[in-house]
Amino acid sequence: MNVFLYGMSLLFIAIGCCTILYTNETRNFIKGLFNQIDRKFLSVFEAIMGILLLFSATASHHPWFIRLIGLSAVIEGVIIFLIPKNLYDELINWYVNSLSDQTYRLFGALSLILGTAMLSWVL
Repeated sequence: MNVFLYGMSLLFIAIGCCTILYTNETRNFIKGLFNQIDRKFLSVFEAIMGILLLFSATASHHPWFIRLIGLSAVIEGVIIFLIPKNLYDELINWYVNSLSDQTYRLFGALSLILGTAMLSWVL
């Protein structure tokens, strides 16, 4: 399972770098992605990634933190699955159109830090 943690941490690092360096392009990519993907598929994908993080937490020096991230991903997947469509659309509209570039860069920096921490914690 440490291969999965390596992959997730490298994905977090790549997403963080792209979000910091190419903010507008990342925003446009996310907008197109959320418009094309059904929310049910997105919620199931999120929950599966969270479950995989929960199972792979034992391959880390800090399994409690990896389990916390996995549990929050599972909860987010369940919430996306259960909320009404109009609330989901408002949430996506807020995330894609209303957030400033500085907020996107902050999310990118947090993703970069999280990915680097996860990469250093893998056994």
